[in-house]
Amino acid sequence: MGRDIDQTREIKQLIVSSGGTAVLDGVSLSGAITDTTTKTGKVIQIPAATGKAGATASVGYVNTGTDTGMVTLAQSATADTFVIPLIGLRQGDIITSIGICGQIESGGNTATIDYNLRAQTAVATGSTDASIQAGTQISKTADYLVNDTTAVGTPHTIVTGESPYMLITCTTGAACDIELLYVSLTITRVGG
Repeated sequence: MGRDIDQTREIKQLIVSSGGTAVLDGVSLSGAITDTTTKTGKVIQIPAATGKAGATASVGYVNTGTDTGMVTLAQSATADTFVIPLIGLRQGDIITSIGICGQIESGGNTATIDYNLRAQTAVATGSTDASIQAGTQISKTADYLVNDTTAVGTPHTIVTGESPYMLITCTTGAACDIELLYVSLTITRVGG
């Protein structure tokens, strides 16, 4: 086992020192050391606390403590927005579904959550911003465990110059609040 590890290290060092091409017994291994495995159904979770309040803040989202990744929206909010950058993605990843996790405490009144996968794309004339997929609206008049997902109609491939994010818009009635724990992405990833 130890000998195999040493040989693997030697091959990696050889590849790096030769500019990415390894030679074994006179045979070039160029291009042979590429991970082309496809992983489908890989789920990435991004904590809500990595986000920030958006443009609309009638009440405002609050990070509920330094020891949690949760944010809370208090009662009587009207279309308050929250933006979560979607970290952990690579160029070539294909997003096949989006999700959101948290909790609605309704107090008998209506609370709604809308979530939207969006992307900003760098272009010479100024960045563009577009919706990729809106999630199915969550609207409840009773306490509810939020663990909802929506399939992406046309699976979206991450490309160079693109910065994806989730835009969340929530409304809470009197005696309602919403806790957001994380957003999730189900992806297909080629190579490692």
